[in-house]
Amino acid sequence: MSKFLGPIHYWLFNKIKLHEELEKNIVESLEDKYGLEIEQTHLYFIDYHGSLIEDKPLEELIDTSNIHGWLQEKIDIAETRFADFITTVLDKFPSESIVIIEKEYEKQGIECGIDSKGKYPVNNAMEIYKSLNNYILDGMPCDNTNNIINSTEKEIEWKITNCLHKKYWEKVDGNTEVFYNLRSLWNSKFVENANTSFEYQYINNEGKLNHKIYQK
Repeated sequence: MSKFLGPIHYWLFNKIKLHEELEKNIVESLEDKYGLEIEQTHLYFIDYHGSLIEDKPLEELIDTSNIHGWLQEKIDIAETRFADFITTVLDKFPSESIVIIEKEYEKQGIECGIDSKGKYPVNNAMEIYKSLNNYILDGMPCDNTNNIINSTEKEIEWKITNCLHKKYWEKVDGNTEVFYNLRSLWNSKFVENANTSFEYQYINNEGKLNHKIYQK
């Protein structure tokens, strides 16, 4: 990545912020149900892993002498803190907390799908796929985690060649299946609301992660 701030850095920064916005929404909804214990648990992980990014422009926050390193660190902090918090909450409140978390994932997926229609072309499978990747956090641009298997106007299928999220969940003894299922909910709602003629499908075949956007 460049030594100077450019569009790609703002693009990635906004995706990290969106990920943290989802985290905050989940915390608020869980607090409504379970009260002070959720707030205390989240504050503990903020202290342990690092704070959420301040509500300031990127240029006021970033270390311009280490742009790549700064952004990577923010991803590491956000993903590890989130994985640890979600894992802990699911252990403490296994029956109902997952439903609350799923609803927040679906809600943001819907909002971003609707938002994408006003910002990006979403007329075919490839356009929806590209739009999707303007929102979801999947590491750095240079990581190249997705390998497109098949692509037409009506359908695009891709596989994950290197899951960048797995290490964060394993680090906190979390279940990566939880993340995969939550992300698939988000993706599904995004696609449905970006273009009602298309659907999203996720298949985890013994650890091989395949995704598909296709016309109904």
